[in-house]
Amino acid sequence: MIQKKDNLVDLIEEINAIVFVEELHNNMKNNFYYVTIVIIGLVIALASFVSINLTNNPNAEVWFERGLWIGQTAGFFMLFFNGTFIKTKYFRILKGIIAIIIIGALIKILHWEFQGVSGNNILTVGFIGIMITYFFSFLNKPIKRSLDFLKLVWVITSYTIGILIILHVIRKDYRMIPSVIMWMAILNYFILENKKGKLFE
Repeated sequence: MIQKKDNLVDLIEEINAIVFVEELHNNMKNNFYYVTIVIIGLVIALASFVSINLTNNPNAEVWFERGLWIGQTAGFFMLFFNGTFIKTKYFRILKGIIAIIIIGALIKILHWEFQGVSGNNILTVGFIGIMITYFFSFLNKPIKRSLDFLKLVWVITSYTIGILIILHVIRKDYRMIPSVIMWMAILNYFILENKKGKLFE
């Protein structure tokens, strides 16, 4: 009797966990929250930009960058969770690559090196793996829209620049290039969803 009760409790907990994950996934697909955060980020950036030009506030430039980062990050997750990539086999491959990148980052932070293999080498392999994986995912799309091309360009540009920065070939200033492409993708998504009448749903 006690064992049956324990099994029932375990079953209820499993069901609750499944429901929680489904609700979380549905909330992540809700455009309203993402759009709101993107707008908040843009407002912060715009107010900071005005402050930079009208006052001598030393923190204005920092808040300008933070505002853009907030909006861009929210836009990235909006595109990611509303896209089809997470439903493909390539997403499972990506999880493995991300694990490699995390290991590489830890080795880099700790300044370890094994048989001449450094954290930079592992990060470089991981970044190349992400680009290749996403490229094949893109090729398998039956219909390719302008948003899909922008996402592909962002992935290739972002991780190529990331590799070049890690290897100290270029300065960190070049990170603004993928940022501009991401904002173009976010704007494109806004336009497409607005035409469907689903931007704030």
